[in-house]
Amino acid sequence: MLSNYYREISTPLLPENFHRFLSRRAPGRTLGMVLVDRQRVLNGSHSQLVDTWLNPEEKAQLERYSFEKRRNEWFLGRLCAKQSTIEFLEQCGLEAIDPQEITIAVGTSGRPYLKLPRLTKLDRLPDISISHSHDKVIALAGNCRCGIDIQLLTDTLFKVRDRFCSEPEQALLAGTSEDELFQLGMLWVAKEAIRKSLEQARPAGFLSLQLSEVRQEQRYWLLDFHLDNPPFANGEFSTVVHVDNRYCLGVCTIPGVQRDA
Repeated sequence: MLSNYYREISTPLLPENFHRFLSRRAPGRTLGMVLVDRQRVLNGSHSQLVDTWLNPEEKAQLERYSFEKRRNEWFLGRLCAKQSTIEFLEQCGLEAIDPQEITIAVGTSGRPYLKLPRLTKLDRLPDISISHSHDKVIALAGNCRCGIDIQLLTDTLFKVRDRFCSEPEQALLAGTSEDELFQLGMLWVAKEAIRKSLEQARPAGFLSLQLSEVRQEQRYWLLDFHLDNPPFANGEFSTVVHVDNRYCLGVCTIPGVQRDA
């Protein structure tokens, strides 16, 4: 549905085998994931894209945003989430669905979720997650609890390090081949991806998620965490992190735990 001109297809940040690597780890081996670059998509008039991807209710919501930056983030997040959902449904062997039939709503926790009134062939709707940083916007759709986070690497991570990175975690990350800024970016996106996957049951703070192991598989980093008193599962969470140039990308899919319908 979304032209490859707008999508970031097999870029260093989202290489082709990254999706396959994630899908092998996800329940059902089915994930939809779409990355776009804001400058490419919004270069010139994008009224046709709005008409294609947003239904009347969402168009009205878009018009409520007065700040252009927030308006663009909201629109591109919906575009990516809908395309990710379409790709997920295609992988499930379901018929094509028009983007305007998909509504991206927001729960009380602020987390987005799907509304698909016409789709009756799924026992549960896919879970979705959206993230944006600087010029990049990305979304993920899966048949389990999932979270995605993207982060432009800036010195701000050093300024807030004490809010999300403990001394034992610094020691674990120091054993990687990445420099200190990349290490902090890896930890940030991994923890944020887990927090997003936990929905309303998010832990109160980043420091409640404790990094227990860092390892590398193929070209990707796997960061494992422990959470005391988890809302479900056994308190052990694993994330996949990809580092490229100026960005870190983190993904969490929680096996054995599906999102409520």
